[in-house]
Amino acid sequence: MTLRPSELFIAFVLFACNANGETHCDGDGRDVLADIHTRGALRVAHTNDYRPFSFTDASGTPAGIDVDLAHRLADALGVPLQWIDTTWSTLVADLQANRYDIAMSGVSVTAERASVGCFTTPYLETGKTALTRCAADRTFETLAQLNDPSVTIIVNPGGTNERFVRDRLPNARVVMHADNRTIFTALATGAADVMITDAVEARLEARANPALCVADPPPLFEHVAKAYLVPKDPRWQAWLNVWLARITSSGDLAKVTKLYLDTPSSQP
Repeated sequence: MTLRPSELFIAFVLFACNANGETHCDGDGRDVLADIHTRGALRVAHTNDYRPFSFTDASGTPAGIDVDLAHRLADALGVPLQWIDTTWSTLVADLQANRYDIAMSGVSVTAERASVGCFTTPYLETGKTALTRCAADRTFETLAQLNDPSVTIIVNPGGTNERFVRDRLPNARVVMHADNRTIFTALATGAADVMITDAVEARLEARANPALCVADPPPLFEHVAKAYLVPKDPRWQAWLNVWLARITSSGDLAKVTKLYLDTPSSQP
């Protein structure tokens, strides 16, 4: 069998990823690329509640780093884009139910998610930090300062923020807030003292809302890698890694990322 140049490139990426173990993917017999072209659409899961990756802008239109990149990915595949709504609580279950071809919504790499799907190579690195209500007038630069019964932490359910708080801050008082799109307003108006979130989001929200504060530079309590979550199909994963390498080398990824990292939240 003779491989076309594009197939040789994908085979090389598969070998390289498997060799270093960073993005190894065990297949389960699925052929996502074939399914996409048979269906005639790329199904992209998003939570639509996480700046700067996936949110709704002032006009009601989906926007963000991953929204822009999802459109570019659909164009690269030559098919229309179909949005699949998901939540942080149902992201894994929706993958297991074959509801989407790729999740693009600022998804953090975790062992749980990797056990049911595969991740692309990471495209952004950040870390967990503390976003505080400035009026609380307290310093939260260490886990010891946060892990105290006198500290109230607001949490959005189902994602890595909640997992971090449950695992690392068992002594703090936890307040659940179901809607991640309004959680920062709730924090600013006194529902809690602090929220644990990714530094990239904390900086945007603090810049947009004078009632919210983050240390400069923010302390990073846990490393976080952002990547795309896909079904267990190494060929699809390899195709995406090639695509990511191309938009990285062209400067397109940096351009899209800078656009949204330099734009503060418009959340009321």
